[in-house]
Amino acid sequence: MELYETINQRRTVREFLDKEVDFEAIKRILEAGNKAPTWNHNRNWSYIVLRTDEEKEYAFDYAKKMAEKFDADRYLNMPRPYPVTLAQKMYGYAVPRQFTMLKNAPYVIIPVFKCKELNGEYVSKLNPFSTIWCVIENIFLAATAEGLGCSMRIPLNEEHDIVKAKLKVPPTYMIPVFIGIGYTDPNETVLEQSYPDLEKQLHFGKWKK
Repeated sequence: MELYETINQRRTVREFLDKEVDFEAIKRILEAGNKAPTWNHNRNWSYIVLRTDEEKEYAFDYAKKMAEKFDADRYLNMPRPYPVTLAQKMYGYAVPRQFTMLKNAPYVIIPVFKCKELNGEYVSKLNPFSTIWCVIENIFLAATAEGLGCSMRIPLNEEHDIVKAKLKVPPTYMIPVFIGIGYTDPNETVLEQSYPDLEKQLHFGKWKK
């Protein structure tokens, strides 16, 4: 698949087919992740791979409880002084699937990166966090090139430490995201997206209003 075609086809999915994925494809995807730039040249990344329902149920109990208690109809139809936004429509669609989009994926990949804690005092102090997201984007694009889709859940609040403890991640590492990988259900609802006007984003020489 040509690069720009891959970029244009990539999207976050939340419904997967019950179809096996060759683990050799997963390894190729993770090798693409390893080709990402790294701030310290050491590529201090590892990947936890979850395959069974039992592993996913154990790891993502927090996401399951959050999804089960969320009332999408109530959220989307509550009185507002303005029409429901695209972001709110996506939120209402995505939250109830925060567990199933991981459990129903044939594989869940959990990248971990070496960092005891995040320090945003200066942008440069976020280098470990920035580079792991380069890894993640490579994973998304490589999965798309393989004809696969990815779901994505960023750990919410204390969920990070809960899952980290359950999976026995060393204290010097952090978890940025949980990624489900599988064949996308072609019947999944595709919500409208917002795309910026590039011409309005460009500022030459300095920021201009």
